Amino acid sequence: MSATLSLSQVSRSVALPDGQTLRILTGVDLQVAAGEHVAVVGRSGSGKSTLLNIIGLLDAPTSGQYLLDGRPVDGLSARRTARLRGATFGFVFQQFNLLPGRTATENVASPLLYASGREFLARKRIARAMLERVGLGGRLDTMPEKLSGGEQQRVALARSLVRRPRVLLADEPTGALDVDTGSAVMDVLEELVRVEGTTLVTITHDLSVAARADRRFRLDHGVLSEITRDTLATATAQRETVR
Repeated sequence: MSATLSLSQVSRSVALPDGQTLRILTGVDLQVAAGEHVAVVGRSGSGKSTLLNIIGLLDAPTSGQYLLDGRPVDGLSARRTARLRGATFGFVFQQFNLLPGRTATENVASPLLYASGREFLARKRIARAMLERVGLGGRLDTMPEKLSGGEQQRVALARSLVRRPRVLLADEPTGALDVDTGSAVMDVLEELVRVEGTTLVTITHDLSVAARADRRFRLDHGVLSEITRDTLATATAQRETVR
């Protein structure tokens, strides 16, 4: 079962060495339904990664409330937070972060080292099956350095989904890929989360990637606002004209 996410008036700030306060997020309201794909666009430094880290329980807001499946996540111990994060979220990053010297199968199986029982014992079989699903059945024993960028990202996708997370958080998943390869990777990603019913939150600067989501938001100087498909289409057309 997918998870629902609800952020209400979430802000994040940090104290600077000179005594000033850097405000990264300001009064963010965001509700994501179970199984929904939401995209957040914004320029570098707009706070996108901070927002994703808060959603994924890697960071905590300075103020505001975050509910996961209707329950507040603040006040949990570090151990319970880590357990909830591991049970709920999968992460995909722009940099593939594959383990060097390990095959594609070993990379995908790595999260299952923390599993128990049958899942742990069957980790290699499960990893191979997931690689088959992302179209890499012929690359099971290939080292990362022998894979193309698109293949490496698909290995990273398989690794993020191997424990069947209820929420997948993708931070610039196509940022290190060319346009055609990035589009192919998004096709694979969207098909996997559709079949699994996974909630997907994508952080991107690429308007064409954002256009694929059910709903789209813009983060600008820490302030989140929803943007319509028509507005996004106009912005994309203007950018293509400039190019």
